[in-house]
Amino acid sequence: MRERPVTTHSLARGLVAAVLLGLAAQASAQPNPIQMSGIPRPDPNLPDEAITVRVIRGSFANNVTGHTVELLAADEVFTTETDAEGRATFTSPSPGTAVSVATTLDGARLVSESFAAPGQGGVAVLLVGATGDADAAPAAPPLPPGKPGQVTFAEDSRILIELGEETIEVYYWLDVLNVEDSPVEPETPFEFFLPAGAQGATILQGSSPRTLIDGPRVWVSGSFAPGVTPVLVAYILPYSGATLSFSQAFPATFAQLLVFTQKWGAIDVASTLIERRGEMGAAETGGAPMLWGAGGVVPAGRVVTLEVSGLPHHGGWPRIVALSLAGLIVGVSVWASAGSGSPGRGGRLDSRVDTLHGRREQLFAELVRIERHQRLGRIGATRYGTRRAELVDQLQRVLRDLDEGVSPATPVGQSPAHGAPA
Repeated sequence: MRERPVTTHSLARGLVAAVLLGLAAQASAQPNPIQMSGIPRPDPNLPDEAITVRVIRGSFANNVTGHTVELLAADEVFTTETDAEGRATFTSPSPGTAVSVATTLDGARLVSESFAAPGQGGVAVLLVGATGDADAAPAAPPLPPGKPGQVTFAEDSRILIELGEETIEVYYWLDVLNVEDSPVEPETPFEFFLPAGAQGATILQGSSPRTLIDGPRVWVSGSFAPGVTPVLVAYILPYSGATLSFSQAFPATFAQLLVFTQKWGAIDVASTLIERRGEMGAAETGGAPMLWGAGGVVPAGRVVTLEVSGLPHHGGWPRIVALSLAGLIVGVSVWASAGSGSPGRGGRLDSRVDTLHGRREQLFAELVRIERHQRLGRIGATRYGTRRAELVDQLQRVLRDLDEGVSPATPVGQSPAHGAPA
């Protein structure tokens, strides 16, 4: 019989919860929406530079539709209205700029925390107004100051790894356990920093509302109540080869280390801290087959290093060949255009040729940029294909104009054959 790190019942229960993150979070007690109001949350599923604002009254069942929402950026104010789902969508006025969102609902002014306008990925904000519904959940009272002490990660705490498009998605499902009968304030701040290269860090539904993320830093404010406090966060890590290693130190002790990985092809996870391993089929997980690895106690602060191998990836040579060919085309075009000018055309032709040269360099730089973003997993396949086709088409037209020569009356991007006299 295959050895298991915990009882079959306990492991299956923990694994199902890890695989079905969203369902598990919804089945458990959800945080009061009022406690989430105004807190910006990075959302990698949104388009780049997107800012969405959902406006509700009291609960998620009460969307506020057709309502004006404001995006505040320095001295500028942008406005739009919520849709049928209560969401208003903006585009970053300038990535990195400090912005906030606001609305006035039932006479009350709702304003979010200030946050940096996103460049890669998007940001989602919830604005919650009061409701007269007597059945609405009251706001949770603040915890009294805790006494100094320690917390640990309960046995069901785990790390889940899923496969994305040349990225892996990493989920930390952490149950912070306080065994005392009163609130505890950890002697050192409960915080940790995500691995280098982590992108799109987000707080998952079902996490304690006191879970906060700022860039790579994750922390829980205040003290921990008796029992279990869920801390649920996720992020993505791009990769470019068959193997990816990353390391993480945690602020509390693991009763036992549990790592689950989506089974796909030859994928595997190794660590010096994993002592036992195995796999579970779809019938056991209630979903996709999974690999599991388990270890013993991992003290707080000890670095956990995981190596994921057998990752599917695309070789870099097609893009290298494409970029090399593009560079060759540019070089030949420069040589051809250098000899195609005529002294009789004068300064206007020289000006247009200079404009075409500048446009060519701009398009080529943009092509290189999206190739790099695609390799790093920062752009989806559909958007990459569409944008690349647009750039290649524009670049070909500019190169054609440079190769054929442009008359003073010919618009940039159009050859003399399109009606201008030669």
